[in-house]
Amino acid sequence: MSQFAGWLGQRYCNNRPLSGYEKGADVRKFDSSGVTPLDQGIVYLDDDYIEYVDRHFLYRGWGAMWGCVILGLVLVFVLAFVYATLAMHAEGKSISSEMTITVGVLSVLMLGFAAFTYRMLLGRDIFRYQYYPIRFDRRERKVHIFAGGRRGVISVPWSSVNFVIGRDKPLGPDEGATYDLRGLVMKGDQVVHTFAVGSDSGSNPGITLAHWEMIRRFMEDGRSALPFPPLQLYTSVAPTLRNAFIIHVSSAGAGLMWIALPVTLPWALFRFLTMKLCRRPVWPVGVIRREVSDDSGAAPLRAPVVYGRVNRVEGRADEMERFWKDSITAAKARNDVIRQQLQATSLNA
Repeated sequence: MSQFAGWLGQRYCNNRPLSGYEKGADVRKFDSSGVTPLDQGIVYLDDDYIEYVDRHFLYRGWGAMWGCVILGLVLVFVLAFVYATLAMHAEGKSISSEMTITVGVLSVLMLGFAAFTYRMLLGRDIFRYQYYPIRFDRRERKVHIFAGGRRGVISVPWSSVNFVIGRDKPLGPDEGATYDLRGLVMKGDQVVHTFAVGSDSGSNPGITLAHWEMIRRFMEDGRSALPFPPLQLYTSVAPTLRNAFIIHVSSAGAGLMWIALPVTLPWALFRFLTMKLCRRPVWPVGVIRREVSDDSGAAPLRAPVVYGRVNRVEGRADEMERFWKDSITAAKARNDVIRQQLQATSLNA
């Protein structure tokens, strides 16, 4: 599943030159005039900063769920061996040396498989951070990437990041490519760090271009250049059971909700567990200078407590929802043109 690229599969490759595709997929080479900006995971906005969740925020819990399933099967396998051994002892049967060697080898293999499963699935989901934010600093002209662990926060100049329409290869014959807005931190002609901003766009590169336009307008023209009606944030980072259900169960849509429930319900429960076992990211003091902007005087926009809940006072929420639906439709209408340009520029790169 290419939705997990950069996290559970298809890990990002660094310390390399730009690929031919990346040279052609530079978002600055695409005509974004007339593109309506789209919110793909904003959790904070003021006159100086715009902050996004990372691409994998909405998929959290998946690695923990399947990791636990696999580890559970390994445990059942081991318990079956133990039971069979105890049963033979109870019946007074002797255990041959060949069987002892076989059991030993299988036990080592099972332990190795369990360790591999934890490293590749469970360990990439739990005991980490709830999300890995990316913050765009308009005043300082910097991009701050929360990497966690020993890397902490990576702060780089806005001009040293190549933003591209990321595309992940399908893993199966019936699976389409997944697009996202990907940042490539450059050192000379080498890519030294790769990150993906906000939610992915599924099979719609047009939405990725509209996602980029939101960031470009903010960094170049400021908050006042963002769309009308006044923007309201819908992505919640509160680690609640309610949000887990909204993200995984409700997001399937009314038509598929009950059909997908056998997968989405456990996924929601594991997402809640994952969020509770992870730490909340905290920016260092050097990144956060102040909480309230002193330019326009407008209050900062913060992530809501409940995912998708917007202010419905005076009917502005309905107006905003219609505006976004129309904008998404217009962005998707550009898909074929963008795909053709991506293919053409990649071949010529």
